[in-house]
Amino acid sequence: MRQSLAIAAVAVGGAFGSVLRYLISTWFLQRFGPGFPWATFAINVSGSFLIGFVLQLALSRAGFSPYMRVFLATGILGGYTTFSSYSFEAYSLGVQGSYVRAVAYALGSVVAGVVAAYAGVVIARLSSPT
Repeated sequence: MRQSLAIAAVAVGGAFGSVLRYLISTWFLQRFGPGFPWATFAINVSGSFLIGFVLQLALSRAGFSPYMRVFLATGILGGYTTFSSYSFEAYSLGVQGSYVRAVAYALGSVVAGVVAAYAGVVIARLSSPT
């Protein structure tokens, strides 16, 4: 894989993923307000599902281009998901005294993310010809 092409694939994918994250975050904030970080939760769980799905397809399909893998997984999904926002939002809930919400958000995000990644792998395996 040529590094310059891989970097271009990641850059273009990252731009798409970041814009998508912004649009989804704005939509969630308008619909649900600032009480709980639902946008980051939904983005990180859906991103976990999608990365499990994409990487399983990349492993199981011979024709899956390495450039497509870095475009989708590192670029789009790397720009789309956001561990830094998740961390700060969990911290902010705790500072505000919402300790139960902070713990529920922190643990719930990790558990839901792992389950979603597993579901993505399973669905990709089911959709792949054997």
